[in-house]
Amino acid sequence: MLGQLFVHDPTLRRAFEKTIFTATTYNLGPKTACEPHLDSGNLAFGWCAISALGDFDFTKGGHLILWELGLVVEFPPGSTALIPSALVTHSNTAISATENRYSFTQYAAGALFQWVDHDFQTVENYRATHSPHALQELDAANKNRWEHGLALLPRIPSVCLR
Repeated sequence: MLGQLFVHDPTLRRAFEKTIFTATTYNLGPKTACEPHLDSGNLAFGWCAISALGDFDFTKGGHLILWELGLVVEFPPGSTALIPSALVTHSNTAISATENRYSFTQYAAGALFQWVDHDFQTVENYRATHSPHALQELDAANKNRWEHGLALLPRIPSVCLR
């Protein structure tokens, strides 16, 4: 879908030549830590790439916390985690006063996908200019969008123990 967006508007540029993400945030600390939050503007079933940078003891601080999953993960400098940041509340723990931690995140806003789905116009304009039949199809697609998004997420295969 993002390919369609870039074809439709050739003035748009990717943040990086070979990235699938449309947005980037740099948190330059020097003691970057974030409170528990959801990134509700991101594509709900899309991935967010979070990279930890700096010089800190990852066994003592800077842990990535995924609240609904009940996980606290050691997150060393140079590591990247992919999470559905609109669905999983996340944060990280503080580091010591003598250390530095930065983060680099990449993500895609859900509204961009909606823009492409609505023929590169607002929902209001799309609804005002399409037939009742086309709007019924849109409404049906919207009802199934959540299931479609979940089907795109990877699954951990079942493991049989002997």
